[in-house]
Amino acid sequence: MKKRIKNNFFYLLGGLLFLFVLAPVLHLFVGTALEVELLRSLMLVAFSLFTVISVWSFYREGVIFQVGLGLAALNVVAAVTRIPFPIPAVELCAVVLVIAFSMLSCFMAGRHVFNWRDTDLNCLTGAVCVYLLLGLIWALVYELMAFLWPNGSFQGLSLQDNSFQFDSFLYFSFVTLTTAGYGDITPLNPIIRTIAYLEMITGQFYMAILVSGLVAHFMGQRMPR
Repeated sequence: MKKRIKNNFFYLLGGLLFLFVLAPVLHLFVGTALEVELLRSLMLVAFSLFTVISVWSFYREGVIFQVGLGLAALNVVAAVTRIPFPIPAVELCAVVLVIAFSMLSCFMAGRHVFNWRDTDLNCLTGAVCVYLLLGLIWALVYELMAFLWPNGSFQGLSLQDNSFQFDSFLYFSFVTLTTAGYGDITPLNPIIRTIAYLEMITGQFYMAILVSGLVAHFMGQRMPR
């Protein structure tokens, strides 16, 4: 078995926090349609930085690392292409690439967390990363659905072409994942509603399995052989 880098999931956590903080901060400076287009390009660059930073979380994982590196490279290409050519298809492709990379990262972090062999700081960081990645994946899926069905997809969001709503999708995703359900943003499309309640179920099951697994692992270490 290949040796893992110590505290490797800190790279992934850093990339996630960078992405989550940057989106609402950049939204504060949006005013004109030109600024919205610039913001969309900057977010694609931010997605690229997220993938480049996070790919080191599964360094020395062989083929998995190479796949992640390839997805990161494709995302950089999409971000660079979007700046001179603001084509919706390029932005859509970039979102799909980030979804694929996030799912790969979630799988790798989850595989490490749920083997229950080492309950150390790196393992707990990986558990946090899995939860944040779940929220990110669903947020990107909501953005993808809103792109495909801009009319009648969400109540409480303005989905015109000259708007930027990724931070709103991120907010709605974590409100749904934690089952807080504030109700200020509501899905109207039946498919999006189905995706939303699946996210609720996933969030609840993840926390239940994680807590019960950690307790069982802790009690197993404390019990005499």
